[in-house]
Amino acid sequence: MERFGVTEEQIFNQRLDDNYIRLMKFLIARARMYYQRAKRGVPMLDTSARLPVQSSLDCYGKILDKIEENGYDSLTKRAYVGKWEKMFITLFSWYRTTDVANFLPMDDNKSHTSEWTDEELQ
Repeated sequence: MERFGVTEEQIFNQRLDDNYIRLMKFLIARARMYYQRAKRGVPMLDTSARLPVQSSLDCYGKILDKIEENGYDSLTKRAYVGKWEKMFITLFSWYRTTDVANFLPMDDNKSHTSEWTDEELQ
């Protein structure tokens, strides 16, 4: 928080400003980097563990999208994925864990760019 000029007082007072938005952008980029790394390991898991891990990665990734849609305001707005959307995401997560997905991969249709390098996100 210090790196971005965000204080505990600001958080407690739910004060959204450019510093807080920049912090959230950084944290979202960092989370996405770790999710991307974790996705590479899903095929290495036991078959029974793949779906829970993949669906968690996909659902939590969607929450990051919701935070962005809320203008990075995680102080006064709740970022959530509804029940039906989770069910839909889980269906695609299941597909990603099947052998068929190796031959017919799904495009996520959303590329997330970051202004930070992987080293800066560590």
